[in-house]
Amino acid sequence: MSKKLLIASIVCSSLIINNNVIMAQDVENVPTFNFDEMVVTATKTLKELKETPASIDVVTAEDIQKRNITSVPEALQNISGVYMSQVAQGGIQIRGFESDNILILLDGMPMNTTYNNGMEWEMLPVENIERIEVVKGASSSLYGGRAVGAVINIITKDYDMKRGESRINAALDYGSNNTWKKALYTDMQVDDKLSIGLGYENRKSDGFKGYYYTGSAKKGSSDIVADNPPPQLSNGKYILGGRGEKEWENENISANIRYDFDEDKSLKYNFIHTESEYRYKNPFSTLTVNGKPIFGDKVDIGNGMIVSPSLSSYLGYDGRKESDLHVLNYVDEANKFSANLGYLDMKTNGYSSASGAKDINWYGAGTDSYYPGKTYNFDFQKVWEDVGKHNILVGGSYKQESFDQERKYLNNWRDHDSVNNNWGKNGIYEEHGGKAKNLALFIQDEYQISDLWTMYLGVRWDHFEKTDGYSNYYDKNTGTLTRSLDYDSATYNEISPKISFNYKADEDTNYYVSYGHSFNPPPLYQVYRDGGGDMGDVIANPDLNPETSNTLEIGMKKQLSEKTNMGISLYQVKTDDKILYTTHYVPGTNEAEYKQYENYGTEKRRGIEFETEHKFDDNWSAYFNYAWQLGKVEQNKIENTNLDNVNSTDYGIPKHLMHAGLNYTKDNWNALLDCQYVSARQAPDEVTGEYGAEDPYFIVNTAVNYKLSDSTSVQFAINNIFDREFYSSEATSGRTYSLGLRYSF
Repeated sequence: MSKKLLIASIVCSSLIINNNVIMAQDVENVPTFNFDEMVVTATKTLKELKETPASIDVVTAEDIQKRNITSVPEALQNISGVYMSQVAQGGIQIRGFESDNILILLDGMPMNTTYNNGMEWEMLPVENIERIEVVKGASSSLYGGRAVGAVINIITKDYDMKRGESRINAALDYGSNNTWKKALYTDMQVDDKLSIGLGYENRKSDGFKGYYYTGSAKKGSSDIVADNPPPQLSNGKYILGGRGEKEWENENISANIRYDFDEDKSLKYNFIHTESEYRYKNPFSTLTVNGKPIFGDKVDIGNGMIVSPSLSSYLGYDGRKESDLHVLNYVDEANKFSANLGYLDMKTNGYSSASGAKDINWYGAGTDSYYPGKTYNFDFQKVWEDVGKHNILVGGSYKQESFDQERKYLNNWRDHDSVNNNWGKNGIYEEHGGKAKNLALFIQDEYQISDLWTMYLGVRWDHFEKTDGYSNYYDKNTGTLTRSLDYDSATYNEISPKISFNYKADEDTNYYVSYGHSFNPPPLYQVYRDGGGDMGDVIANPDLNPETSNTLEIGMKKQLSEKTNMGISLYQVKTDDKILYTTHYVPGTNEAEYKQYENYGTEKRRGIEFETEHKFDDNWSAYFNYAWQLGKVEQNKIENTNLDNVNSTDYGIPKHLMHAGLNYTKDNWNALLDCQYVSARQAPDEVTGEYGAEDPYFIVNTAVNYKLSDSTSVQFAINNIFDREFYSSEATSGRTYSLGLRYSF
């Protein structure tokens, strides 16, 4: 254990022992660690958490409410093995895997985007979440592609009410950086069979300065002489300014209707409309002349050195997203049958940027990169219970994904609708697109070998087809088609087996061991997005194959006493056919000929996760979890490319993750504490404490909730209470405050 981690653990333990009511960043949830809790995601059948042969964590609606969570990544952050980037609207890693290697489900519907396999977390309205189940490790035997690092199953609220009853839930929160969360949900049981619900949620912030613009200096002279040299980084580059605050807003409108045919059979329809946007405002420069900031000019910074910043680089991007989600769920509890039909329409997804900017307040010409996508999904499953000593699960699915990218000329880069129809093909200068189809069947046998041993044996067959890929290019002045590419279709099959054993040593102790094969199909933009190949541009690779992984895991879940639970897991993952961004050079030169995503290399990950929870008495409880994880990349040199022989640590993965927390509840009061340590995500010899670094950090957050009545509560929170200053590549927010009001009736 590193010295910094040891110091962090001692400090945090001291805070807990002394009962200081202090908390950590965004007051994230304490993960539910109840071994008797029923979960469904790991085996697709309802099981007690302690008897499932996997590492599982659960986040409940109560966790989200008490900690005033504003996004799903925040809700997951305190789970062992989970790292959330602390930049604005940061994403997550689980066991070192990014969201493109994690399958995200919302009421059974896959939510990863078609363009890059990632997740647009803004699409998920957090106040309508009933629970989140996180199953770490390989799950492709049940869920297919992307279920490599974990499966995150998000289940929305579904109230059980009597005829004529209704519920109203509202939340209002205001915090630092003019950050708001407003939510209103209403549900009604119309009659014995029909229930309906409507919801609205809005989250927005003026943001903080996170992205800085850096550049190199070279010898030269200029008539414009800076008052003082700009700040210089250890790599020799200078901080020339930044884009200013990253302002964002997410808005969700939802509706649901459920019809109960009888006490066992039901049909439920969910709809979520999402609009989100972000932009940078108030750009700033570290270059001043007579106290006046200078943008985009060649500037003498002294010692015969000049910098020539790009004006557009200060302006950043203007992003916009819009989506509609439709999910239809049919459940027959008596016959253990369920089916889901879903459609995700990413109507808008992309960003614009300035071109030819003439001043720092430029609202003139620019371009828009726009890549909407569609996902159709149907899946079903049937369970036969108590077939001798077997429970048999059989199911299948069909999914189709597509994206259609357009790149356009804009008259006003801040206005996505100001298309310059006089240029290109009605404003379009590039088009790209393609589809992927997937047909799958799976089976799982839960075999009760004896009273103590249970075996889970599963396998899934996936048939993929990549098809309808194209790229078109248009002349700027005439709009004529200058180049057109159509790509051949390709298919591949993947068999994903998994075998797990659960050993029930006694009523309080379970051991498990599992092996699973998983895979991640390549994102469609890597397969069909083509930049032309000229002067080193990226070109499409329709022959790109999926990355494949093999995971071995062992673990233990133990109830040490009525008040103490403990869990530990050890895992190892080997991933082959890693997709790498490859630069091909003109033979014998350092000149880039073209770039392409290609299957090269191997990555090996291993780790240990430990978690424990203890209830001191009716008022006090505490938790602690720790993860040690390591990734190693291996690849061979490829001639005339940027790929050399590599056998090194993946420094994008934090080696140590530690959380410790304390919860106090008495009468109408609830106080929460979380201490969090994250180690550096960079090579040991690199400098920390400056822009661009991935610093280690130890932060402490606090929140206090008070229940005014049975229906109303208030909350006050201080995040990063000690105002810890650190970098996660970009700058982070520092100390923030929030005050919230919640109403439920």
